[in-house]
Amino acid sequence: MEREEEQTRKRYKCSNGEQNALSVDRLNDLPDPLICHILSFLPTKSSVRTSVLGQRWRHLWTYVPNLDFSRANEDFIDKVMSLHRIPDIITFRLKELMAECNGNQIERWLSFAIERNVQNLELYYPPKNVLPQCLFTCQTLVDLRIYMCGTIIVGGTVFLPRLKKLSLIHVRFDADESLPHLLSGCPVLEDLVVESLCLVYFNISSPTLKSLCFKSDGYRFNNIDDRLAINTPALRYLKIDDCLSNHIETGPLTSLLEADIKLHNHKKKQNNLVYSRSALEFIDSLRNTKCLTLNLAFNAKVCMYICMYVYPIFRHLIGLCFVTSNSPPFVADCELGILFFSYKFP
Repeated sequence: MEREEEQTRKRYKCSNGEQNALSVDRLNDLPDPLICHILSFLPTKSSVRTSVLGQRWRHLWTYVPNLDFSRANEDFIDKVMSLHRIPDIITFRLKELMAECNGNQIERWLSFAIERNVQNLELYYPPKNVLPQCLFTCQTLVDLRIYMCGTIIVGGTVFLPRLKKLSLIHVRFDADESLPHLLSGCPVLEDLVVESLCLVYFNISSPTLKSLCFKSDGYRFNNIDDRLAINTPALRYLKIDDCLSNHIETGPLTSLLEADIKLHNHKKKQNNLVYSRSALEFIDSLRNTKCLTLNLAFNAKVCMYICMYVYPIFRHLIGLCFVTSNSPPFVADCELGILFFSYKFP
């Protein structure tokens, strides 16, 4: 019985070895560009490890168009950059570095990517450094994502002629003018994500923007001057999760098709009447939307004003999700939605 089990284990080991050898053989049958494309989906650490698979694999990773330095240290990053051979980089990622790096190191690594025509850039490292100026004049960037790192200042030239997607997650701004200054240098921007708690006045203005996701966290004291201004005439999708703003204002939103709005009032506003009127005017600006999710579960005052006053008709509405408490949301179709928002309460 034991002999049979041992023979079975040997056959299993041989079978696994044959399968592994067969897998490597199949990979070896692929052309180099296809192998490099496959390696581009791996973190750079894993891509480099494939160099032990054989003589042909020894330098293949140096032609991979994506560099993903997730949880990498300074020596590894410098070594990879010194050996990397491809002239163009598609994606460059600095994420959760193993040691704190100074501003000169960060600027040197970003310059390396920019000189190689990087298209997609993702940064997530300790937030003690000002973002280098070379980042804001990159001619080839299409997608820029910055997470919890660096400071965006007011001064300096901003010109990102190909940038279409921009994400700023808990990035520090030198002043309220920093965000408008940055957006003014993005002439073809279409997709913007902003999550922050450090600005008093959020001014989001772009003639080309089609999608906007905005979130303000309520981890600081409410300020009477907290404001959100949106001037995006081409906007088609809007998502707002707002805890701080005392006043919300928008330009025309005639192109808007879908809106997902969540307005909090965890902390008492210094003037509930003024805030409620501002919130109602903002909701009024969404009247052209076809699909609306409106969450006022933590905003009893606004709900009360909706029920007390005449409110605009949403003539194009085909889907409505209205949340006024912690109970399940009220979901309505077109006719019920129009009836709800056009009914004159006594």
